[in-house]
Amino acid sequence: MIFSRNRKILLFRDKNQPLDISFLYSNTRVMKKYPLFIIGLLAAGLLSAQTTKKTAAKEKPPTQKEMSDMMKEAQKMMGDISPEDKKMMDSMGIKTPDLNQMKKNASGVSDAQLKDAYEDEMRVVPKKDLARIAAIPKGVTDAQTGNYIIAIQQKIKTVLKPTVIAMGDKVYSYIQVNSKNNTEAGNMAMGLWMAGQPELAAYTLGKICSINAGNMDQISNYASMISMLGAQHLAIPLLNNLNAKFPNNSSILNNLGQAWFGLGEIGKADKYLDSAIRIYAYHPQANFTKSLIEESKGNTAKAVECLKKSTQHSYTKEKEERFKKLGDKMGNKDFRLPQPNKADAMNLGEFSSPSFPSSVDECIMLNVQWTDFVGQLDEKIGQLQQQRVSLLETAMKGNEQRLNADINLIKKAQANPTKFKGGNFISVPVYADRAAKLFNAYNDLYKKKLEAFLRKSADLAEGELKSIKEAYDAEMEKLHEEDNEQTGEGKPNKDFCPKYKAATDNYLKATNPKLEEMYHEYLELQKEMLNESAYWYMYIQWPDMFEVMKVDLQVQWLGVLKGGFFHGSYENNYPYVSITKYVCQAPPEGSGSTKLQKFDDVACQYNNTLDLKLMTITNNCSRMESKLDLKFIEYTRFDDFEREEGDTYMGSTLKLSVEKGFDAAKAEAGPLKVEAKVGASVEMEFDREGVKDVILSAEAKVGAGHNTLDKGLEEGGSIGGKDVIDTTVEAGVEGRISLISGHGTVTGTGVLSHVKITSW
Repeated sequence: MIFSRNRKILLFRDKNQPLDISFLYSNTRVMKKYPLFIIGLLAAGLLSAQTTKKTAAKEKPPTQKEMSDMMKEAQKMMGDISPEDKKMMDSMGIKTPDLNQMKKNASGVSDAQLKDAYEDEMRVVPKKDLARIAAIPKGVTDAQTGNYIIAIQQKIKTVLKPTVIAMGDKVYSYIQVNSKNNTEAGNMAMGLWMAGQPELAAYTLGKICSINAGNMDQISNYASMISMLGAQHLAIPLLNNLNAKFPNNSSILNNLGQAWFGLGEIGKADKYLDSAIRIYAYHPQANFTKSLIEESKGNTAKAVECLKKSTQHSYTKEKEERFKKLGDKMGNKDFRLPQPNKADAMNLGEFSSPSFPSSVDECIMLNVQWTDFVGQLDEKIGQLQQQRVSLLETAMKGNEQRLNADINLIKKAQANPTKFKGGNFISVPVYADRAAKLFNAYNDLYKKKLEAFLRKSADLAEGELKSIKEAYDAEMEKLHEEDNEQTGEGKPNKDFCPKYKAATDNYLKATNPKLEEMYHEYLELQKEMLNESAYWYMYIQWPDMFEVMKVDLQVQWLGVLKGGFFHGSYENNYPYVSITKYVCQAPPEGSGSTKLQKFDDVACQYNNTLDLKLMTITNNCSRMESKLDLKFIEYTRFDDFEREEGDTYMGSTLKLSVEKGFDAAKAEAGPLKVEAKVGASVEMEFDREGVKDVILSAEAKVGAGHNTLDKGLEEGGSIGGKDVIDTTVEAGVEGRISLISGHGTVTGTGVLSHVKITSW
């Protein structure tokens, strides 16, 4: 079973026209004014995938009368949907809402309920939850940790679905049999979190921790899990004990800050988050939640600053949307992708063309070389175009398979809305949006360079070269007059060929070197553009379509070598001025020919494999896939495993280090920190829809399971001291894992929010 972690949704009416299903939000003041919670109350989540701009806090919540007016307008607009649109929606598994039922639901909603729902929707930080704060158990010591977790597990059993508990017991048995030790068992449980099963992951890891409470990474991870599931009050005693043992650990400090934030104790949350940020300025989760706190205080500039720091480390679409909400825009320096580690990725600089002639004799010799060179180019272009046909066929089949998978996923989401709580379901490469931003920024720069070059070329052609040509024409006209005057019966009849040739040689010597300089300047400009295109298209396109693009870029380069915009401008289609008319003696023999070089392949070096036995995630420049182990699927009945838990992810970061082979680069004691230098490591950024970003880092050049560049580690750049390089990392259950929690829901709800512990 393969899961895609890079789905986006866009429904199409015609070939390129989006199908608008946001009719309930238009044409009336109420529908434009009020956010998604109104439709959630009425349509029971039908349109939950739609996003709307939140109303400013100064606006008032809707009243029953406004709701009634909205329903009338919705009925009118529903009648305007064309049969073609209805048919398309049906084919995609999208059903139009039952407005009669919606009116019935709306009639039971009071103004007070609307006001409460409105305030919850507008809330940036949670309300202070005095009941849960009062229910925080008193200090938990090392000796009490095991019993405390057992007590939590017993309470969890009363809250989670019986099917989840039964599945958790079964998964725990499977892990016990298939893991070598407690560390591997805990890491396998983390695979459940990455698979989108937070309840199952927390329950399973709790069983593991209750037996062995000495693994600090696992205790910290368990606390993160239950905190993000709503039991912040139960996580705090565990985190406080860890904080006392390992002060100044950014993971513990962040997790404490997130827990207090979830309880609405913003003052304490602020203190812990600030401490985490002081240790690591670009902490992804601490900065994101800090941004929310600053926004709630009205400090928009500070909120944007914190958001920028969060995004530089790890990107999610949720963060990009927050820039818009704060009235800002995410710039190209506000996120990172690995930069090209080789300026000339396609080896274009090794392609060399014949030189330009500076005399009539050189024209005769070099014309032969250029004719041979252009012939090689045309032959290679023909081969590439034939190759492109088969590559395009493969790419089209791949597109068809992805489209069918997307349609099936949309239908599945509509059939099981509790499992798929909105989002985007059209497949795009995982880093495509960011790579496109970076490529577009470069493309804007390239256009300016090209415009400058074309102006320079035009100025040369209309200025200096035109003057040189006019002077040459005048001189040749004068020579022709002199030649005509002395030619004929009884006249000297001198051979004027040497004079014609001398004038022509001077003209060629004055003209072609300038054209050759412009030719090579254009080659450099195009070489840079094509290499940049090749690199960023690795991220923008699927691998099969990228193969087609590589051929297109190679063909484009060969066309540039033929003369680019010079080609065809001069006699005999050479990219220079060629004059062979004035040969006064036997022409020189041509010497050799130019051998066409080969392209270097452009391949993705940014990839990793996380193998946690229960599930494996592979990631490269364009795709991210996760697979559940087949034996595990057979053991657990995957259909039950998938269906019984409908929770979405909370924002979080997971760091996994490669333990094997890096004995000299181990992290210090305490839970693994997000900024820790631990040899080869992988960091995964989650938002509410799953894994959204992966960061690779490597601090050593030897060891098992990874490869790094031969050059310095800083070649790919650095963010906050973290090396960002193209590399391959393989990590598994023998490594260390740390789950760095993110902010929960601002309403403070969660499946474990009502669990309380009085004794253990």
